[in-house]
Amino acid sequence: MIAVVMPVVGAVIIGAITGSAFVLVFALLSPIIAVATMVDGRRAARRHRREEAERFDRECAAFAAAIDAAHAAERRDDDARSPRPGAGAVPQTDAPLRVGMGPRASGIAPEPITLAGTSEPEHRLARLLERARVNPARPILIGRGDVEVSGSGRAVDALAAWLALEPGVRVHRASASHPSSFSGPVLRVPSALRIEVVTPDGAVLVGRPELPSARERAALAARARDGAVSLPALVAWRELPSETAARGVPIGLCAGPEGLETVTVDPEGDGPHLLIGGTTGSGKSEFLRTLALGWAADRSPAQLQLLFVDFKGGATFTDLLRLPHAVGLVTDLDPLAAERTLLGLRAELRRRERLLVEHGLRDASQAPDLVPRLAVLVDEFAALIDTVPELHAAFADLSARGRSLGVHLVLGTQHPAVAVRDAVAANCAVRVAFRLPETAGAAFVGALGRALATAPAGRAVVVGPSGDTTVQVAAIDGDDIAAVAARWAGAPGHPEPWLPPLPALVRADDLASARDAGARARTVADGPQTVAPPAGDLAFGLGDDPGELRRFVATWSPLEDGPLGVIGCPGSGRSSTLAALAEAARAEGRTVIALPVTLPGAWERLERIAAAAEASPPETPPGTLPVTPPGPILLADDLDVLVAAAAERGPELLALWDSAVRALRGRGGGAAATVGPATASRSLLGARFAARLLLRALDAEDHALSGAPRGLFDRSAPPGRGWWCDRQVQVVAPRAALVSEPGAAEPWSAPDDRDTVVIAAAPERALDTLRRAFPAHAVLMAATGAVPEVPDGAPGRLLVGDPETWQAAWATLTQLRRRSPVLAVGVTPGELRALLGVRASPPPIESERGECWLIEPGGAPPRRAGLPSPADPHRAGG
Repeated sequence: MIAVVMPVVGAVIIGAITGSAFVLVFALLSPIIAVATMVDGRRAARRHRREEAERFDRECAAFAAAIDAAHAAERRDDDARSPRPGAGAVPQTDAPLRVGMGPRASGIAPEPITLAGTSEPEHRLARLLERARVNPARPILIGRGDVEVSGSGRAVDALAAWLALEPGVRVHRASASHPSSFSGPVLRVPSALRIEVVTPDGAVLVGRPELPSARERAALAARARDGAVSLPALVAWRELPSETAARGVPIGLCAGPEGLETVTVDPEGDGPHLLIGGTTGSGKSEFLRTLALGWAADRSPAQLQLLFVDFKGGATFTDLLRLPHAVGLVTDLDPLAAERTLLGLRAELRRRERLLVEHGLRDASQAPDLVPRLAVLVDEFAALIDTVPELHAAFADLSARGRSLGVHLVLGTQHPAVAVRDAVAANCAVRVAFRLPETAGAAFVGALGRALATAPAGRAVVVGPSGDTTVQVAAIDGDDIAAVAARWAGAPGHPEPWLPPLPALVRADDLASARDAGARARTVADGPQTVAPPAGDLAFGLGDDPGELRRFVATWSPLEDGPLGVIGCPGSGRSSTLAALAEAARAEGRTVIALPVTLPGAWERLERIAAAAEASPPETPPGTLPVTPPGPILLADDLDVLVAAAAERGPELLALWDSAVRALRGRGGGAAATVGPATASRSLLGARFAARLLLRALDAEDHALSGAPRGLFDRSAPPGRGWWCDRQVQVVAPRAALVSEPGAAEPWSAPDDRDTVVIAAAPERALDTLRRAFPAHAVLMAATGAVPEVPDGAPGRLLVGDPETWQAAWATLTQLRRRSPVLAVGVTPGELRALLGVRASPPPIESERGECWLIEPGGAPPRRAGLPSPADPHRAGG
């Protein structure tokens, strides 16, 4: 301000002295000079600040570069001390293991500086100091020993596979959804670009995982093989230490940090189920044997039961049946026994559930002597399911409910990733992989499975809750089995959890005993609800219902079930079944009609049954409900043979059969018939038989065609063994064979009060036969064109002529037919139709046995008759 005011004051004084006004102009220069000076000062200040900022930037950049260089040098030192996985350095068993790179505290950080200001340079300096304190890519190190790898996915599998190759490292696998209480370092890999390491003290280190490449991993595997303890090619089971049984079932040896170690699996604690995969000859069958024996060695028969399922012929487990723990062996050689045993497992689950509820228990482990462990060991699960596909649902049920009920599945197969559905595999917490193709091994147990393609026999990878272990499975021999069997000899156990097979012979007394014991009846209509067969039902056999662990009395209800067809091959017990039904019907107070075995006799009997029903229908009093008493039972043996004998008239015979059956059912009765194999009788069966008893078939194709359960054909089934309501039955053995009605034609007797016209294809033979049979009658030969007239008062003649003779004497024949019967001997139906105009087809006859057709006057249809022999007492004049 003074610099501006003083020039003005001076100009005023000079102007006053000189008296010149121009001096005052200099006063105006003062503010201009002041403004210029101020502007120049500000410009100088801005330049100074800019220069200082540029200098600060250069110094910060230099400091940042120095930090990066120091961090890089620090990383080089870290790489030297802790090489990257697969870098080629020989790993030290006591050196930390590098698993990734992440931000860690730097050793080159400067001393802490307190900055009180809040300017941008001070904040920038603070950021540089913080950057110096943290190296963004230092190794993440863990100690060797037990390491848990948590999660799933290819990155996790690759990490676990690599760690398993590092010396002194034991890998434990865990699920990310089920946190564990593991006390060592825990590695989590959420993605291929992120790894989280939880240290034992709870700190979490986050970074980027470092995994060796495929070539580096192969080199590590080779180095591990060269430097590790080599597994023996053969391990004897008896050499495994027995004290390891407290941790589970000993199965073999693995290479540990201090040498060979015993490997155990704990089905009861880690299971409950095990899944084993391996190609033929890889050692999976031997593993099943070793597991079974090791399990039995530490558990009494009261605590453990072993069910063996071998669908490779049965040789795998045969010698293990010596163990008192064994409750059965199911093989593919007997698919029926396989189905009934495995279906019985469902019933066993229900029984165990009821038992636990009754005793107030939640788990079978709470009472091991009350509810024993049941181990189901299956060799070649895929073959089992291919044979009986319905069992996949049963195994899914077993796998879901087995843990609390004490049931363990041990499933072996060559294709574990394909043959076992997710519903079963999801419950198999322990997996054992033997030699498998590389892709199949990887699909089964992850990256570890890729190295199994060239594994020797007995070498396996065990994957379970306790980690992944490569093991050489121990082998057992007869002495080992004998030792365990001797240890538990005489020890109390539990009975088999299913019924024994049906006996090959069942008698009527056996049915009575089963009924008294509460065996339920099973019919087509009723199902398994009644304790005893309802009145009027016919009990014919003893049935087996493995799904309910019970026997039942097989019964047939003629009214409710409908006609019964007994289908089977020769020797299957068809005739004996009819005999058993006949005895059951007579015991119920029914009349038994055994259809004659000859076609003419059967035809005539069926006609009579149908005609009797039409002639005398049952009467019901007005205002009352119809009460149908037990009616007769028609039994036909080999109905298909009769239909074949009828040739082109077979449909007529079947229509006659249907009419007779309807007639009998209207009277409270029923019908049963035996037929041959389904392949030959398919058209005959149709919908004719609502109820079917399926006895032994010719072959598997015939078995399936008959409607019996597929895949359960039994060529060695005893006579009377069959299927009723989809359950196996054994027909009761009859006390006596069924005797069919004779079926012979009723002998014809010549009338005394009228003539008889005899149309014979061989008139001379007929003339001789009739003269000898009826010596009291006049038997005359009617010559062509000279048929004797009918004289009055001379009845009883037998006028014999061939069809041509009677055709020529048409007028006389017509006159005779009004009051005389006609006997047709040896003529064809066509000739009979041409001569007499008969429209109805005549019934079948056996001409060679002296049978003929008889046509009564008045338009009656032809019926069957028999010519008596000379010694027949019914002949006229005899």
